Amino acid sequence: MKKKLTNPTTRIIASIVLGIVIGVLVCFIAIRFGYSHIKSTDLMEYNVNLIGLNIFNIQREGAEYIGTPNNSNMMFIGLAFSMVLAIVTETIVAFKNQGLKKNL
Repeated sequence: MKKKLTNPTTRIIASIVLGIVIGVLVCFIAIRFGYSHIKSTDLMEYNVNLIGLNIFNIQREGAEYIGTPNNSNMMFIGLAFSMVLAIVTETIVAFKNQGLKKNL
């Protein structure tokens, strides 16, 4: 596995894909907590916010719950996770490579 991630292009693509997956999971968990919150209280409407961005709006109509996603904010969160993960990964690799060059 280490051998495959020596190529920077492969490493960045893997970081971007993993960042998107992490962003989707974080949004899913936040939305799930939003549904749990509105079901446990008597609210008629609840906005699910993540990092100050409205990602989902849940409304109660009778006994039914209707959710409306804000796709642009969810995509932004996935993009942010991807960028942060790619930068962190490349920084760690750069520091490791710098340490290896000093030892030679």
